[in-house]
Amino acid sequence: MLFGSIYLPDFPVQSVVRQENRNLFKSTAVVVLDGPDSQQKVFACNHLARQQGITIGMKKAELQTLPGVVMRKRRYEEETGAQAALMDCGYALSSKVESTCPGVAIVDLSGAERLMGSPRSMARKFVELAAECNLQARVAIAANPDAALYAARGFEGITIIAAGKQFSTLAALPVEILNPDPEELQILLDWGITNFKSLADLPAISLTKRLGQRGLYLQQLARGGMHRELLPSAPVTEFKKSIELEEAVELLEPLFFALNRLLNQLLVRLKARSLATDHINVDFDLEIHPDQEVRSSAPPFADEAPIYQRTVKLPLPTQDARVFLKLLQLDLAAHPPTAPVKKITIQAFPARLRLNQGGLFQPSAPEPAELEVTLGRLRAIVGEHDEEGRLRVGFPVIRNTHKPDSFDLARSGASVSQKRPSQLCGPKPALRIFRPWLKVNVELSRDEPVAVVIHGRRKNVLHASGPWCKNGAWWNGTEEWNREEWDLELDAREKLLYRAFRDSKSGNWFLAGRYD
Repeated sequence: MLFGSIYLPDFPVQSVVRQENRNLFKSTAVVVLDGPDSQQKVFACNHLARQQGITIGMKKAELQTLPGVVMRKRRYEEETGAQAALMDCGYALSSKVESTCPGVAIVDLSGAERLMGSPRSMARKFVELAAECNLQARVAIAANPDAALYAARGFEGITIIAAGKQFSTLAALPVEILNPDPEELQILLDWGITNFKSLADLPAISLTKRLGQRGLYLQQLARGGMHRELLPSAPVTEFKKSIELEEAVELLEPLFFALNRLLNQLLVRLKARSLATDHINVDFDLEIHPDQEVRSSAPPFADEAPIYQRTVKLPLPTQDARVFLKLLQLDLAAHPPTAPVKKITIQAFPARLRLNQGGLFQPSAPEPAELEVTLGRLRAIVGEHDEEGRLRVGFPVIRNTHKPDSFDLARSGASVSQKRPSQLCGPKPALRIFRPWLKVNVELSRDEPVAVVIHGRRKNVLHASGPWCKNGAWWNGTEEWNREEWDLELDAREKLLYRAFRDSKSGNWFLAGRYD
C-alpha cells in the first residue's frame, strides 16, 4: 500500500493571495481577516506574520500599527476554488483522492509506480502541479494515510517514508500536529509529553484510564501504525473561477491581466484531469450607480443588466489559455462592458481532448485554434453582421434549395457527420463564381448567343451550350427566381469558357463565373 498526502500550509492565506503575486505568500507577512467590518479579527496568518508576533484573534486596529503587513479579507469562494485545485492535483495521478480537510488531500498511489515512477518522482509531480496553480505544497508519501498526513504537516518539502519506518520518522514531531483538544493538549504538556515518541512510549492501559479511547487513538497515530480506508471524494465536474477586484476596472488592459490569470488557472486544472475545453462563459459583475447616471431619455441603465456576459466557443477542444485570451481580447474590444467591472467569473465546460492525425497525401490545414483567432481578427475588422443581420465571416453552408450560388455563413464548420461522402468521379473543371455577377449585353441569333459585349468590348461566341431553364420559390413572390443558363466559349487571345444566364423577369444577361 502507498499513500501520498498533499498539504497546503496556512491554507486560508494561500487561497486568498494566490490570485496576486506568486511570491507574496513567502516574502511578505500576510494576515486573513474575518468577521463584521467593524470587528474584524485575524483568522489566519503565514509564517512571517507569526514571526512579527501576530496571533489568531488579534484585532485589525492592532495590526495597523505593524509595518509591512498585508491584510486581506477571508473569501470562502477562494478557499473552495483552492481546495478544488488541490483535488485536481491528486486526480492527475490517481482516481482515489480523499478531501481530508481544507488544505489537505490524501491520494491512494497503490500500483501507480509502474506508470508514474518512483515515490519521489510522484511527489515532485504533485509539487509541480500545485505550483502551476500558485500553491505552495508539502508532500509526503508513506505506507498508510495518517503517517503521510502528519509527515506532510510536520516536515518541509518532500518526505518519503519507507515501509516500517513510520515511527522512527515521525518520532520528533510535536504533539500539536495531532490536533488534540485544548484540554487534552494541556494534560499531555503537564505530563511532559511534547513529541510523538514520548506519547508512543506511554503505557496504553494507563493512558486509556486517564484520556479514554481518545488518548489511545492519539497514541496509535503517534506510532504511525494506524491503517484505515480512504473515503474518496467525487471528482468535481464544474470548472469555475472568479475574482473580486479591489477596485472597479474601467480599462480593458487591466481587465485582460485578470482574465489571463483566471484562464491559466482553469486550464491547469483541466490539464491535471487530462481534459480540455471548447466553450467558456465569462460573467462581469458591473458597478452601476443609477443615481449617478444622467441620461436624456429612459431611466438610468433601464435596458442593461448588472451582469455582462460573453461566450467564446472553439470548433475543437484545446488546453491553450492563450487562444481563449486572444479571442476574449478581440470580442471585448468590439463589445466592451457598459460599466466598470468589479468581479469576474469564468466557467469552462470540460471536454475530451481530440487528436487528429493528418494523412500523407492530404493538404495541410491550419490548426483549428489558430484559424478561430484569425476569424476573430477578421470579425473585428469588418464587423460580425451586415445590414440584414447576416454573418460577414464564417464557414459557408449550402442552403436547402436548388438556387445557384445559394449559401449562408455559420460560425462553425460542418461536423464530420454532416459532410457528404466523396464520390469517385473524374476531374471536373472548376467554376469561379463572380460576386457580384457581371452584367453584360448579349447578341442573339435564332435565340442563341452569338456575341457578348463585356465592358464595351465585343467578343464572338465560338460555341454555345444551353439553355438550361431553372426556377424555384414560385410560391413566394419576393424570393421567386427564374433563369436560363448557357455555357459560352468566347473568342479571345485564349479561349475562355464562361457560365452566363438570362434573368427571365428583367431580361438582363449576366456572367455568373468562369471555368478554369
